[in-house]
Amino acid sequence: MVEASQNDRTITFGPFKLLPNRHLLLKGDTPVRVGSRALGLLIALTDRAGELLTKDELVAQVWPHTVVDESNLRAQVALLRKALGDGEGSARYISAVAGRGYRFTAPVAHPEDDSKHALAGQDRRSNLPRQLTPPIGREAAIETVKERLARYRLVTIVGPGGIGKTTLGLAVAEQLEASYSDGVGFLDLGPLVDPQLLASVLASTLKLANISEDPLPRVIGFLRDKTMLLIFDSCERVVGAAATFAEALLKEAPNVRILATSREALRAEGESVYQLPSLETPPISAGLTAAHALNFPAVQLFVERAASSSNGFELNDGDAPIVADICRQLDGIALAIELAAGRVDAFGTRGIAEHLDDRFRFLTGGRRTALPRHQTLGATLDWSYESLSADERVMLRRLAVFVGEFTFEGASAVASEAETANAEVTETLANLVAKSLVAVAHGRVARYRLLDTTRAYALAKLSEAREFDVAMSRLARYLCATLNEALREIEPLTGSEWLDRHGRHVNDVRTALDWAFSPAGDQSVRIPLTVAAIPLWFQLSSVDECRDGVQRALATIAPGPGRDAQAREVMRLYMALGLARIFTIGLAPQASVAWEKALEIAESLEDIEEQLQALWGLWFCQIGSGEYRAALQTGQRFFKISESGIDLPNGNRLIAVPLFCVGDIAGSRRHVDRFLARPLPRRAAPEGAPRFRFDQVVASRVLLAQLLWLQGFSDQATRVAREGVDEARVTGHAISLCDALARGPCPIALLTGDLTAARNSIDDLLDLASTHALAQWEVFARCWKAVLLIRQGDAGAGAELLSRTLDQLQQGSMLVHYSTAFLCILAEGLASAGRVSEALATVERGLDRSRQKEELWYVAELLRVKGEILLRRDAADFAGAERCFLQSIDWAQRQGALSWELRAATSLACLLRADGSDMRARDVLATTLGKFHEGFETADLRSAGILLAEVS
Repeated sequence: MVEASQNDRTITFGPFKLLPNRHLLLKGDTPVRVGSRALGLLIALTDRAGELLTKDELVAQVWPHTVVDESNLRAQVALLRKALGDGEGSARYISAVAGRGYRFTAPVAHPEDDSKHALAGQDRRSNLPRQLTPPIGREAAIETVKERLARYRLVTIVGPGGIGKTTLGLAVAEQLEASYSDGVGFLDLGPLVDPQLLASVLASTLKLANISEDPLPRVIGFLRDKTMLLIFDSCERVVGAAATFAEALLKEAPNVRILATSREALRAEGESVYQLPSLETPPISAGLTAAHALNFPAVQLFVERAASSSNGFELNDGDAPIVADICRQLDGIALAIELAAGRVDAFGTRGIAEHLDDRFRFLTGGRRTALPRHQTLGATLDWSYESLSADERVMLRRLAVFVGEFTFEGASAVASEAETANAEVTETLANLVAKSLVAVAHGRVARYRLLDTTRAYALAKLSEAREFDVAMSRLARYLCATLNEALREIEPLTGSEWLDRHGRHVNDVRTALDWAFSPAGDQSVRIPLTVAAIPLWFQLSSVDECRDGVQRALATIAPGPGRDAQAREVMRLYMALGLARIFTIGLAPQASVAWEKALEIAESLEDIEEQLQALWGLWFCQIGSGEYRAALQTGQRFFKISESGIDLPNGNRLIAVPLFCVGDIAGSRRHVDRFLARPLPRRAAPEGAPRFRFDQVVASRVLLAQLLWLQGFSDQATRVAREGVDEARVTGHAISLCDALARGPCPIALLTGDLTAARNSIDDLLDLASTHALAQWEVFARCWKAVLLIRQGDAGAGAELLSRTLDQLQQGSMLVHYSTAFLCILAEGLASAGRVSEALATVERGLDRSRQKEELWYVAELLRVKGEILLRRDAADFAGAERCFLQSIDWAQRQGALSWELRAATSLACLLRADGSDMRARDVLATTLGKFHEGFETADLRSAGILLAEVS
C-alpha cells in the first residue's frame, strides 16, 4: 500500500488519487502503470479541470523545448484514456474538442484544501450548490456581473427561461465566495407561491431558530453586521415581494449584497440589471468547418454535452453546419442546446435537426437532479407562461403569428381587441418585454420579435385556445393596409431604404397567404393581400415567388365581369404576371397574353395610368421578341397618351429603344437626351405599378452609353455606363442592377478593349443573377463571359460557350436584340479557331436576321467581320472582302456610327496595304481618325493610329 505524506499535493477524481509532486497515480491504494508523458498530460489537465487546454499548451508543458508532431499528443491521450478506463461504463474523464484541444471533465477534489476550508470556515453559513462543470462561453458575462457587484449592492441577471441565469449566478458566487467573510446564502425562490414566505425561506437558509412571528426583523437583525452575498434565484413568481425584501435588507445591512436571477427585473431601488444574452451561434455561411464552428459558445456547449452523453462524439466538418443550425434554431438557449445534445446517441445530429419542429415533445430527458422546470423545454416555458396575467397570455399567443420582427402597430393590430385602448396594449407589451418573452431592438422605430422557441410554444397555445384563424385574419388585413401604405414611399425612398423599412414583412406575407389559400383561410383577403405584396416581391427581386403567388390568386377568380374594384385587382395581377414571366421564363407568348388582358381591363375602366402600365408591358415583350416596328408603334401610342404630362419622359424612352435597334442612332439619341433632360415626376407610384420596379433612368443611361460609343465618344460612354451602375446600386434593386451591368460596363469595356474592367463587370453580373435566380441575366452574363474568352485569345473555348448560351438567349430573352451582336462575335471566334466555313455561315445568319428583323444597329460590324472571314479562306476573296468593308463604311456613315466606321476603315486599310496601296490606306484611315475627339487610349484607336503611322 502507498501512503501519501502530509505535505503531498493530492488531486482525487473517481476512484483515482493523483500525487503530482511524486508523479504518482493511484487507483484506490494501488499504483497505476502509466508512462511519464501520459502522466504529465494528466497533471496538466487536472490542474485546470474543466478548462479547455489547447494542443499547443499541452505540448509546451509535456514536451518542453522539443518539437513534436500532433500525432504524439493524440497517442499519449489515447494511452492515458486506456489507463483510466475512460469510456468504460459511465466513466468519462477527458473530452476532445475537435481542432482545438482537450478538457478534463470529471469532478476533481483537493482533500488538503477541503480540510483547510473546513478549519477556516467552521462558522460560515454558505449553502452554495456546487456546479460539477464550469459554464461554457460565459467568461465575459461572469466578469461583467462581478464588476456590477463591485459597484452596486443589488444586481439582477435577467433573461428568458433556460438561458443560463442560475448557472451564471452560481459561477459568479463561487468566484466571489472568499470575498465575503460570512459566506454566501443561496435562496431558490422558484417553488414559492406565497410571497409572504420569502423571509421565512431566508431565515431557514441562515439556520435561524424557528420564529413564529414575522421573521423579517430577526433576519435583518442577524444580517446587520454581516459581510455576506445573498443569491435570490428565480424571483419571477414573487418579484414584487423580492424587490421589497431586497430594499429592506440593503438599507439595514450595509455589508450585504444581493445577486438575483429573474425573468424580469425587480425594479427595486439601486438595482443594476444585466440582460444575459443567448450563447453566440455561427452565422449562416457556406463551408462552415468544425474548427470555425467551435469558436462559438453555443456549438462548444453542444459538443461538450454530446461528448459527455455519447461515447466518443467529436464534431467533424460534415456535422458542423448541422450543429450550427440546431443551435440557431434553438436561439442559443443553453438549456435547449443541452437537451438537444443529450439526444445525439439516439438520433444523431441530422435526426435532431429533423425533429426540432416538434421540439417540446422531443427535447426532454434533462438531468434527473435538475429542478422539474429545467428537465424539459416545455416545462421551462410552462413555468413562464403560467406566471403571466390573462391579458399577457392572450397577447403572447397572438403575437406568435409574426414570423420575424414586428412593430407596436403590428402588435396592436394582431393582438388587441378593437376596443382595447393603446395604453393597455402598451402596458401589456412592455410587461412581456420585461419578462423576457418578447425581445426588442431599439432604432428609429422599436421592433419586437419572439425567439423561435417561444414562438413555437405560443403558436401551440394559440391553437389550443382556438384563436389561430382569428389572429391570422388580423395579420392578413394588417399586412394589406401596411403594404398599401408603404407603396407611397417607393418613389421618395431609395430601394435599400424602402427595403430596410418594409422588407421584413415578406415572411409574414408568405405565412398569411398560405393560410388565406388554405381550406380554413379567409377568402376575402386572398386577392387583396396578393396584390399588396407585388411591389414587395419585385423590390426584393423575388420574381419566382411573385409569379407563383399571382398565378395562385388568378386561379381562384371566378369568370365574369365582377365589380370595378375586383377588376382593378385582376388587372394588377395580370400586369405582375406579365412582368414576372418576362424575368423568369423570358418573352414566351404567355407574357404578352398577360399584358394584353391587363390592357383590355384598363381600357374598360378608362384608366389612363393603367393603360400606360399595360402598354409598357406590351412594348417590353415586343422589344424582346424582335418586333421593333411594332414596339415603335406601341411607344408612339404610349407617348401620345402621356402627352398630357402623366408620364411623358418614359414615352421618349419607349421610342428611343426601338429606334436604336433599327439603326436610327441619331433619332434614338435625341429621345434619350429628352428623357434624361426631363426628370421623372417624384410622386407615389400607382398601386402595383410594375414599370416602376424596373429603374427607367438607369435603363436610359446605359442606352445612352451604347449610343455614345457608336457615335465615337468612348470616354463619355465608359463614364455614363459606370454612372448607370452606380445609380442602380443605390436603388438596391437587383433587376435594375443586372440590366445596368449587362448593357453598360460589360459591352462598353469589351468594345474599348479594357478586358480587366470587362471581367470584373461580368463576374458581378454572374454573381448577382445567380443569387437572385434571374435566369435571363445569368444567360446574358455567360454570353459576355464567352466574348471575353475570345477577346483574351481563347477563341475555341469562347466560341463553344457562346454557341451554347446563344441558343438560350434567343429563347425569349428581353435582351434578344443582342443576338445579332453575339452571332457576329461568334463568327469571329470560329474564324480565329480555324473553323472558317462555320464562321462564314454564322455571319450570314446574323445578316439574315438583320434583314428579317430590321435589326440594323449591328449590320456595319457584321459586314466588316464577313470581309475578314473571306480573307481567311483557303482561296482568299480579296474583292469580296473589299466590297464588304466598303459596304460597312457606307452603313456606318449613314447611321452616324463612327466607331463602326473606324473598324471598317482599319480593316480596309490593312487590305489596301497588303495590296501595296499605302496611299489609299492612309487616306481612308486619316479621314476617319480625323473625326474623333476622344478615346485615343482605346484599343481600336490605338491600332488605327499605329497602322496610320506605318502606311505614312
